[in-house]
This record gives sequence, structure tokens and C-alpha cells, in this order.
Amino acid sequence: MKKSGIAKKDRPIKPERDSAYPTKTEIALGLLKEFKVAHSLIKIKGVLSDALYGEKAFMDEAAKESGGSQVISQLRKNQNIEYRGRIRSVESYFNSINKGIDQIIRVRGGKEIKVTVSSAGLKVSSHSKKRFVIALKYDGENDYRYLVATDLTWRTQDIIQAYALRWLIEVFFEDWKL
Repeated sequence: MKKSGIAKKDRPIKPERDSAYPTKTEIALGLLKEFKVAHSLIKIKGVLSDALYGEKAFMDEAAKESGGSQVISQLRKNQNIEYRGRIRSVESYFNSINKGIDQIIRVRGGKEIKVTVSSAGLKVSSHSKKRFVIALKYDGENDYRYLVATDLTWRTQDIIQAYALRWLIEVFFEDWKL
């Protein structure tokens, strides 16, 4: 109806969500809770997720459920941040104010790769709080990807290396499908 141009006042109200059909975020948080109960001796140091879970509700709840661990996800390039009282997209901030520097990081068992990195503690508007935001571009890529983390005390390098571990699950999924 939105695409057809029907005004909001003329559209029916959004139906209530059926609890029998949880969202992906609810499923992920439920799995985290179950893991914590089933494996209570394991200390969770970080929760890694893709861009789908880069919203305030998930990140705050995952940090709480995991005992205050670091939660790392991604932001879209057009998400707004606040810097010195001015609201702008995360992409425009890192392209104009905070240029990246080249670094070498270790990923996947010690392989060294070149990346361009920039980071800052910024207020993410949709989260209504300050987060650690990192612009990351791998060698050979044209566009940055933007990581967001809940714990501001971690170093940029540690967040990047922790996030690189997330891709191991993607390798597992590919192998498992074969």
C-alpha cells in the first residue's frame, strides 16, 4: 500500500504480532538464553551478529543476557550518528571527518590482511546512546562497512579481530550445505 501511494491514514492499522511466530531477533535472544543456561561454566566475552541484528533492542538485550559482554554488529551506511551536536550519516562522518589509516590484521588462523580502519565513540541516533563505531575497508574493496559495538572500553583492533571470527560460521554454513 505504501508503494501504491496510499496515505497512511487510509491504510489499515498494523496487526498485532502473534507470539507463536517470533521474530529472528527474538529467536536469537532465546538461543542465547538457552546457551547460557545449558553451558553456565562458559564465560561469554562477545556476541557477534550480522547487520540484521544491529538494532538497539537486540544489542542491549544480548549484552545483558550474556553478562555484559561485548556485542558487535553492523550499521547501514545511511544510519545517523551525532557528532558535536550535528546529525549526519555514518558514511558522511567517516568520509569527511575521520579518515581511515592502513593496518595489518590477522584473520582466520593467523592470515595477515591489509585493511583501512577508522573508529570513534559516537552517539548512534537509532540506539539513543553512545556506541563504538568502526569504519572498515578490506584491501581491494571500494566501500567501507560500519561495525558497531556496545563496550566502549575495547580497542579498535580487538573489535575487528573479534568480528572477523563471525565469518567462520559462514564458512561452516557453506561446508555444511555441501
